[in-house]
Amino acid sequence: MKKLRIWYTLMLSLLLGFISCEQTEDFDNEPKVEIVIDNQEGSGVYSFEAKTIGMSDNAQVIWSVDGKEIEGEDQENIVNQILDYLFKPGSHTICVKVITDQRTIEACTEIEVEVDENDPCPDLFFKTRQYERPSTYKFIADFDGVEEASYEWFINGDLVKDTSENGNNYLIWNFKEAGRYEVCMKTETPDCPLGTSYCKVIEIEESDLVCPEVSFTKEMEPGTFGTYTFEAQIESNDDVAEIKWYVNGDLVESPTDPQVGNRTLYYQFGSGTHEVCLKVTTQNCPEGIKYCKEIRVGDCPDLFFEPERDGDKNAYYFYPRAFDGIDDVVLEWFVDEQYVGRSPEFPHNNPYYYEFDGPGRYEVCLMIETPECPNGTSFCKVIEFE
Repeated sequence: MKKLRIWYTLMLSLLLGFISCEQTEDFDNEPKVEIVIDNQEGSGVYSFEAKTIGMSDNAQVIWSVDGKEIEGEDQENIVNQILDYLFKPGSHTICVKVITDQRTIEACTEIEVEVDENDPCPDLFFKTRQYERPSTYKFIADFDGVEEASYEWFINGDLVKDTSENGNNYLIWNFKEAGRYEVCMKTETPDCPLGTSYCKVIEIEESDLVCPEVSFTKEMEPGTFGTYTFEAQIESNDDVAEIKWYVNGDLVESPTDPQVGNRTLYYQFGSGTHEVCLKVTTQNCPEGIKYCKEIRVGDCPDLFFEPERDGDKNAYYFYPRAFDGIDDVVLEWFVDEQYVGRSPEFPHNNPYYYEFDGPGRYEVCLMIETPECPNGTSFCKVIEFE
């Protein structure tokens, strides 16, 4: 009996020890989140990364600054779940929520922003957003004095654009291969002869390269007010899984096939400015790709033009479509938001000829203003050639 009691005692001890180890292991594996801060002393530019332990990679991450969740344009500035932010001097609270199906955990940190007013170098910063497709980005300079400054853009150390040549405050870049890229803006001034720079890392996945190129055309229905036809343009060898249309952020239910959706949208707008978006998902692009345009409805004519390349030259003819009163207004042309000229005086729907600096990707816009359309209206197309 004594040996039997010893055996039971031993078994009970082992069982309790096993349970204790399990509880300790669960405790050690409790999900955690920590905010890692990167900042250069004297700068109002901060970078925050949420380091998680025990959380799945597909968890939803929501950042907030001073109690306000990051959304809109600032939401697009979160790259690889890292928040970059340009602060005004003072005290600020930054929080992050990490959300899964099982739980939500949150972490916060306090910072005291002190900007060195005696530093002669500008405090550089640029916003980042995806542009038309997952592998194309638009980097927008956003710092005090940006209107007067000239600076250069670099990707992995290679100069890709000098803003002193055209005055644009942004860079549009299509990454053609998967990988890790460092995008930097740099400047030198007489007061800052050694120069200063600001950089971000962009990671392009293989899946980003297989998303389709999408856009849509628009046509005003004759004899109607504010009624348009939108036709989806999808360039992809992948099977389309779903097509969705949005007007001013609201999903428009008009599917012909419940699995795919309608490539054509008919919609009647009221007077004013409206945003129309097309979202396409495919088997290899499950997160989808979105393309949006602004529609102005009222007394502004509906603009449109067709581009035609001049042989092998770095030049195009742009043919505007005629509209009522076209010869009574000035047709102005812009390339990458920079004014480049106007159409010939008579007739205005003669082609406008423009020679580009070289091969690349350019946004070309036609714009007019009239007394009946005082805020102006425009039509834009992206031109890309090698």
